Amino acid sequence: MEVATETPVPFQSRKVGEVVKKVHYSFKYENQTSDNVQVWLANPPETYAQSLLSEEKRTPEQEFKDDIGNRISYYELAPGEEIHASYHVGLQEGAAASSPLTNEEKERYTRSTAMIPVNEDMEKMALGITKKSSDDKEKAWLLFQHMIKHYTYKFPVKARGVAHFLQAKKGDCGEYSFLYASLCRSLDIPCRVMVGAFAMGKHQAHVWNEVYLEGEGWIPVDTSMAYTVRKQLWRFFFSSIRTLRWRKYFGQTENQRIVFSIDTEHVPTPFYPKEETKGSHPYETFPLAGESFAWGKSSLHGTIPYFQPMYFYYQAEKPHKLKRTEEALGSWEVKEADKLKGLLDLRKVSGYLSLFLAITFLFTGWEIASILFPFPAFAYCLSFWMRRERPLFFSVASGFFGVISLLVTLGFLSEFI
Repeated sequence: MEVATETPVPFQSRKVGEVVKKVHYSFKYENQTSDNVQVWLANPPETYAQSLLSEEKRTPEQEFKDDIGNRISYYELAPGEEIHASYHVGLQEGAAASSPLTNEEKERYTRSTAMIPVNEDMEKMALGITKKSSDDKEKAWLLFQHMIKHYTYKFPVKARGVAHFLQAKKGDCGEYSFLYASLCRSLDIPCRVMVGAFAMGKHQAHVWNEVYLEGEGWIPVDTSMAYTVRKQLWRFFFSSIRTLRWRKYFGQTENQRIVFSIDTEHVPTPFYPKEETKGSHPYETFPLAGESFAWGKSSLHGTIPYFQPMYFYYQAEKPHKLKRTEEALGSWEVKEADKLKGLLDLRKVSGYLSLFLAITFLFTGWEIASILFPFPAFAYCLSFWMRRERPLFFSVASGFFGVISLLVTLGFLSEFI
């Protein structure tokens, strides 16, 4: 049964800013195994950067809210049974409250865990990077710079964990975020991992950090985006993500993402089933935080590593090979719900039309295709400029195709005058 539930109360320790954008987030998961599946689904939490405006989902068997604001719904699904959930999320612009963290909050965000280790080696590394600074903000900035200079973005990863990332020096957004949190926490700087997705269609998972600074509160820090914008900008050239200059990812985001869950290693309710003998199940494993981990069959010392946006337990002993992302994480889509979505629709239509005309002219030499091409190309480039995505390049491109379109129009009209 689909029911609407009330929006949870925002954190008392956060200052909610003004909603400047609304996005729609839909989620679906189907049990494709031969036995029951237990599912823990993270609902979008309230933070200073987002608010949950409404939701509609199947009533869970249980629901609980942890001490940092995550609200988790628990389901038990028979073979072939599905979960559907729909959320409207408001993205906000405003600062986090600058009031001091409680002792419990500071302990939480400076603790050592399997995913975010804090130990003598990490402290030595962090101190070496920040030895010329005594200010927490400057230390966090120096760690940010170090991550961008010494590590390379690469997806997919062969293993997950700080130790592996330090050795390979290559990893995805998750690896960047876990290491950055580990370095900050080693200096007693509160840091948390934010797990979510970009509001640009299906999946588009992303992970980043937030650092707490006295007098400023929580600020976003996105080391992987800073790296890719600085050194692999081609990844985003025709993307719908409004990239910033790399330095701005220390303290700012493009306000085009939502949070599924806050931080890592969550104690689930009810508790995650414990395997009788570790590694006895025939499921395929993956290296995670130094352990052989079977997704959907293992826990990390009794915890769920992270919600992106769900985790589950297969009751079936017979292996179920995960062939698609939907079988491991569910299927989700996050779309902009305001006027900017109309510009995306314009881009999609004009982009495909431009491509069709270009290919038609290339293979057939049809002259009319070349004459018509500048018009959809102008609309395509203009949509980027209006959404403030690579505005410098696309303002020039829009002007170029705009002039050509005007000349073609004038030439066409002159034929009839």
